[in-house]
Amino acid sequence: MSRITPEEVCKFKKPTDGFLCRLSDNTFGIDFLAFTIKDYDTKRKIFHVDRESSMDSLAGVDLSTIDEDSLRKIDYKFESDVLSLPRIVTQLKFSVGDNIVQDFRMIERHYFKGRLIKSFDFTFPFCIPKSTNTWTSEYELPPMDAALVDEIVKAPNQTQSDSFYFVEGKLIMHNKARYTYFYPPGREAKLEGKLGGGSGPKASEGKSALSEGKSGGGGSKTSAGEGKFGK
Repeated sequence: MSRITPEEVCKFKKPTDGFLCRLSDNTFGIDFLAFTIKDYDTKRKIFHVDRESSMDSLAGVDLSTIDEDSLRKIDYKFESDVLSLPRIVTQLKFSVGDNIVQDFRMIERHYFKGRLIKSFDFTFPFCIPKSTNTWTSEYELPPMDAALVDEIVKAPNQTQSDSFYFVEGKLIMHNKARYTYFYPPGREAKLEGKLGGGSGPKASEGKSALSEGKSGGGGSKTSAGEGKFGK
């Protein structure tokens, strides 16, 4: 498998067909222990998953029958208001193995119906061997108009992301996610009435400020959402 560089990843305009590295490429023993997403302004928790709850869901499952690639996929389900948040914050708790980890870089590419809508780039500068670390990243999210939000809600799993993890420029992990958004009870009928009068913009005509963005990140730590590892 040829070496994939951060510069190449930052040029991707659509989701990759498969994974660009093997599980065995994680030679630094990096292990994700917990992941939380919050509304930056209100601190309201949108999503949380941890190793303990994930292992509980696999109780009684014959692990030898699980496709290893399924361990690198997650399906998210969020209320539609998450799409309108100006900022979110994520907190990733992870451990490392016996070696120093320098320049641990995460590049996220997000797509809707196969086209790039946003991109994020974070770096965790240094981890000491056999340490447990918490990586906090703040995301400034591009605004979306109501027509685009409606289009995304009506296309479950058509919003996807690739997350690439590099150490000193070498790709060691690659994870994929799919997103489903839904309107809260009573909200859908109200929104359809607002969008369906014939005078509003069609979904394909809706303007959006969606674009590539780069945010600084690193550090120690919005209606309910849920996620499920694997598929």
